[in-house]
Amino acid sequence: MKRPVRILLLRLCVAAPVTAFFFYLAQPTVPVLPAALRSELREREDPSRRDSYEWLRLHDPATGTIPEGIRTRELALARTLPTTKTLRNELRKRGLDPGILPEISWTQRGPSNIGGRTRAFAADVTNAQLLLAGGVSGGMWRSTNGGLSWAKSTTPDQLHSVTCLTQDTRPGRTNIWYYGTGELRGNSASGGGGALYRGDGVFKSVDGGQHWVPLASTVTGIPGAYDQMFDYVWNIVTNPASQQDEVYAATIGGVMRSTDGGTTWQVALGGPTTDHSRYTDVAVTSQGVLYATMSDANLNGASGSVSQGLWRSVDGISWVDIRPANPPWPPRTKRIVIGIAPSDESVVYFLGETPGYGKRSVIDSDEEWNSFWKYRYVSGAGSGSGGTWEDRSSNLPGFGGPVGDFYSQGSYNLAVKVSPDNDSLVYIGSTNLYRTSNGLRTAGATAWIGGYSNRNDISQYPGHHCDQHVLFFDQENPAILYSGNDGGVFVTRDCRAPTVLWESLNNGYFTAQFYTLAIDESTPGNNVIVGGTQDNSTLFVNSPDGRSPWLDVLFGDGAFCAIAGGRSSYYVSAQEGLTYRLLLTSTGQLTNYARVDPQGGSGYLFINPFSLDPSNNAVMYLSAGSSLWRNSNLLGIPLGGTSPSSVNWGRMTGVQVGGASISALGVSRSSPRSRLYLGTTDGQVFRLDGADVAPAGTIPVDVWTGKNLPTGAYVSAIAADPANGDRAMLVFSNYGVRSLFFTANGGASWTDVSGNLEENPDGSGSGPSVRWAAIQTYGGGPTYFVGTSTGLYSTRSLNGAATVWVQEGESAIGRVVVDMIAVRSLDGLVAAGT
Repeated sequence: MKRPVRILLLRLCVAAPVTAFFFYLAQPTVPVLPAALRSELREREDPSRRDSYEWLRLHDPATGTIPEGIRTRELALARTLPTTKTLRNELRKRGLDPGILPEISWTQRGPSNIGGRTRAFAADVTNAQLLLAGGVSGGMWRSTNGGLSWAKSTTPDQLHSVTCLTQDTRPGRTNIWYYGTGELRGNSASGGGGALYRGDGVFKSVDGGQHWVPLASTVTGIPGAYDQMFDYVWNIVTNPASQQDEVYAATIGGVMRSTDGGTTWQVALGGPTTDHSRYTDVAVTSQGVLYATMSDANLNGASGSVSQGLWRSVDGISWVDIRPANPPWPPRTKRIVIGIAPSDESVVYFLGETPGYGKRSVIDSDEEWNSFWKYRYVSGAGSGSGGTWEDRSSNLPGFGGPVGDFYSQGSYNLAVKVSPDNDSLVYIGSTNLYRTSNGLRTAGATAWIGGYSNRNDISQYPGHHCDQHVLFFDQENPAILYSGNDGGVFVTRDCRAPTVLWESLNNGYFTAQFYTLAIDESTPGNNVIVGGTQDNSTLFVNSPDGRSPWLDVLFGDGAFCAIAGGRSSYYVSAQEGLTYRLLLTSTGQLTNYARVDPQGGSGYLFINPFSLDPSNNAVMYLSAGSSLWRNSNLLGIPLGGTSPSSVNWGRMTGVQVGGASISALGVSRSSPRSRLYLGTTDGQVFRLDGADVAPAGTIPVDVWTGKNLPTGAYVSAIAADPANGDRAMLVFSNYGVRSLFFTANGGASWTDVSGNLEENPDGSGSGPSVRWAAIQTYGGGPTYFVGTSTGLYSTRSLNGAATVWVQEGESAIGRVVVDMIAVRSLDGLVAAGT
């Protein structure tokens, strides 16, 4: 029997360090697509919509919430599941040849040149070549050569939700580092969609960031629920002037203080009350003077926190609220970030979202208000006459156009950093990065130097990326500035230049977040992979070398994608259903395009499914809310169009799913061909035979009623067996329900094959969220693959509730989220996006 060839598309595996010659890798080539497309995608950019989509997929239908502590519990369960390695060892113990169970080798495919959302970054104060960076779902990474290559320093089992980072800069202590966890977005930390990348405490390294351990005093072991202040850490600093190991963490609810390197903590400001501050920040001068901010927005984002204010302390114990009375401080404050001027530490800047006060911006009909203040310490405690204030909010950037104004996206992207040698040279980040040469004393001294292009046409600034989260100056050269944003890590060698030039440092910094992927399923040996990523577009590669650069072929959040036979066309989409047909060269260069989503379509999911018919790749099935649309010949849509098309589209009026949305489409290749299975956000499942030619009014067969399937659950995938359309795998992604079902008779009956992926037979307990399934028929008989929130699993034998799923790529992939799998039965290729 031939041994399957299996290749992995992976952003989180621990890869061998990339050698120095690899630094030539450029930023992705942005195709020449019309400005109208960029404008439409910009209008669809809303972090809360993504949060709601994730909640829809994950919540327990019985409670309406994501189960408390589920991340810790599902990882604990995953550690008990068999791996290929453990099974081979068991065969040896029994005196059997382990060769009867081939050991599978997975290969990192990238993207090595594109990073994901990065909130944590710093350079070692004793070695400018030693860089540390952290991804919101990518863990901690370390470079010893100034970003020429990276190695992951967190283990596969450790919490990957990194949000902030600091070094103990005191002589003899610089080997000590800390990072905080937990990104808070959306409307709520305690349910709903606002807590996608939950945290659980602070991690510490005592060997320069090579290894990390969680501080027991900050960890409860249940990152799946908000149960303590260290679940969301906005910032973390050490006191360089203290004789103790003094650490401060700005958390949800307040500022925590430790004087023993994190062994114990005390509440310095705020505290876990019912009305505590949602947004906080903390900063420290070289002399140990502390500044902290606390919002009036509480846990649920509403106004009313009793702990709000701007605070100053000389000892971390006694704090004084230094908010000005004249001019008056904004009555409502959300997230406020702090920038201390290193050359004159009496100067401090405060930047933040202040609803109804400050500078008003309107982006895509979304109104937002932000403020910028300069404070100068004068004397005493720093309050009242002890400090002077200037409200410079009116001078915040306002270049107009679609993306020219200062826009924090509801406190999501905010950063302020003061040049080490000039207290008036200030860098402020929102979606864009701006530079002001006089601290925004006037509006005219502001330059637009990153994020979206300053052409203001919604394209990217050359060599940079939008949505700024962290800025860091080189310790020896104040012209060198690092930027962490939704595209990873970047550096400029001259941040003061009239035109700032940026370099990507995403050279093996595998932190991109894949929603989807596709391969050419009709061409054995072909290396092309495309994939949709969070805020990093749809990406293309045509090389088996994991160090090869991936190219950007569409804007926005990359969503479902497909490759027509022989790569004659590429179908790619972005958030909420916007779908294009692209004609690409073998190197990924765009030669032509056509917009293909249907005129009249609406109600799209954030990551919205479509599928090409495997028997005729010119036929597409696409969901739009509760409607199913079919295009009978995509090639008939004229090239060059940028508006939804009416050509060859028809709505399948016989498909009726009530108030639910169609969330999954699976189409058979043969026996019979063009059989379409479809599932919904509330657990309905249907079958439509001959879907490529069925009249619009054809009523699909109900294959869920009375079949003992989960109710109210999200159908995330349906995989039809390529060799037999009667056979299909059905996936429910919610926690708290049985996850996997199989039919051998076209849905007339379903068998629960969740097996050891469930802790309890009813789906309750610590089982992972199962996201995707694929059936591979290469090498004699089917192999079944499933992607889950704890990694990739496979089996060659379905045995009902006794099915044994084996973890794939224990060390290469680890126990990270696998959202989609693509297989090619012609040569055994398997690709998994994480």
